[in-house]
Amino acid sequence: MKAINLFNHWVDLGKDEGMEVNHTPSVNHMLHLIPSNILDSQFSFLDIGCGNGWVVKKMSSFKNCIRSVGVDGAEKMIKKAILKDEKSEYLVLDINEIKHYHEDFDIIFSMEVFYYLKNPKKTIQYVFNNLLNKDGFFIMGIDHYLENKQSLIWPQDLRVHMHTYSISQWEGIMKAVGFTNVSSFQFGKNKDWAGTLILSGKKL
Repeated sequence: MKAINLFNHWVDLGKDEGMEVNHTPSVNHMLHLIPSNILDSQFSFLDIGCGNGWVVKKMSSFKNCIRSVGVDGAEKMIKKAILKDEKSEYLVLDINEIKHYHEDFDIIFSMEVFYYLKNPKKTIQYVFNNLLNKDGFFIMGIDHYLENKQSLIWPQDLRVHMHTYSISQWEGIMKAVGFTNVSSFQFGKNKDWAGTLILSGKKL
C-alpha cells in the first residue's frame, strides 16, 4: 500500500485526530527549538506532510507569521485542513514529487514523513537547495528509526515501505546536503519507547 492511500484511509477512520493528540508533545517541543531570532521577525512557515493542518494552523497564529503553508499527498487530509483553517494555505502534493514545488520559506517543518519517501536524502537536498531561505531553519521528527525497536514492525503491520535508518544515518544525510548546526534529540523516551527522533539544522 502507498503511504498516501494509508493516510487517506486514516481520515475516513478519524485516525488523523489521534495522530494530532499523540504527536502534540513532540511537536510542541520541536516548535520550541525554532531559533528566537527567526520567530521575533516576520517569517514564513512550511509543513511538509501537514496532515489535517493542525500545525500549520498553530503557526499561523504566531504574531510574526506572514505565511503558513501545508503540503500533503493525501487529498482527504488537505480537504479536512481547509475546512478547519481558512487562514492558511494548503496544497495537495505528492512529496516524492516536491521538485515541482517552488517557494521560499524561513522555517520548514515535518513530522512523521521522511522515512516513507522513495529517496529521503534527495528530497531533503531539494528542500535545502530550493525551498529554505538563507539563514532558514529545518526541523523534522520521526518515530520510525533503527534504535526505536517498537517501530521496526510498522512496515510489516501497515504494509507500507519505510526506510529504517539509524540516528547516525539521518544525521549524516542532514550534514551531507549542507545543513550546519545539525542536532538530534530523542524526545519522550520511556522504558519501551526510544522517543521521537528530532533532527534540525540551519542553512547559512
